[in-house]
Amino acid sequence: MKDTKILPIPHSINLRTLAGYKSTDGRIVKTNKLLRSGNLSELSVIDAEKLATLYGVVTTIDLRTDAEILNEPDVLPKNTSYYHLPVLPFSDHATFMQKLRRRFARPLEPTLQMYKKMLTDSHANAAYRDMFQLLINNTENDQAILIHCSAGKDRTGLAVMLIEAALGIPDETIRYDYMLSNYALTASEGLNQISQNNVYDRVETMRNKPASDANLQVVFSLIHSEYQSWENYLQLRLGLSATDLKTLKRIYLYTNK
Repeated sequence: MKDTKILPIPHSINLRTLAGYKSTDGRIVKTNKLLRSGNLSELSVIDAEKLATLYGVVTTIDLRTDAEILNEPDVLPKNTSYYHLPVLPFSDHATFMQKLRRRFARPLEPTLQMYKKMLTDSHANAAYRDMFQLLINNTENDQAILIHCSAGKDRTGLAVMLIEAALGIPDETIRYDYMLSNYALTASEGLNQISQNNVYDRVETMRNKPASDANLQVVFSLIHSEYQSWENYLQLRLGLSATDLKTLKRIYLYTNK
């Protein structure tokens, strides 16, 4: 299997482009505008510069915690803007009624609960809201934003789902792109060339907790049952206006004539 969304920069983890995905109205995500990945700590200086020279990366959004960044700091191209928008730790505590309902409900597996919290927790919502503001300000052609966490699968996975939904990318494409992490993490050129520094633990973690259809189902179910649509969620939960959504489509999509 080979997927052109996976970018062949040595020592990268789950590095992919969103370019080429089609929206429901037939428009296409532009080249050199939106990238996603795992952490960038294993890149050499030469590898990092390729992000800028080959793919136009001018801004990096890091969704990891302070401890993760301290452990594995990014190696970035020169003159790249860097924004730290940690999704974790969650900040909201359950109310008494929520705790009571959970007591009699079937408990969610921890990863599924995490996905639900990423959609509803105030701290996580603030991180994704700030991410969208940076996306709205990225108006120049061939200037890309790269969004990443540790493996580029969960926090980044949800971030990219939200972006794709805002651009009108259909659910089946959102599902495909999310699940592509399983291939990219274990078989991409970047992972194969990574240094042996803790690679064993990282690969084992990926295999034990892969991107799964169950994770997607939790996301889709919450969006459609509680908000009826992605657009309602983005407006009501993340504060995006109808004008913001039109602006995002204008910046990141083009019409293939």
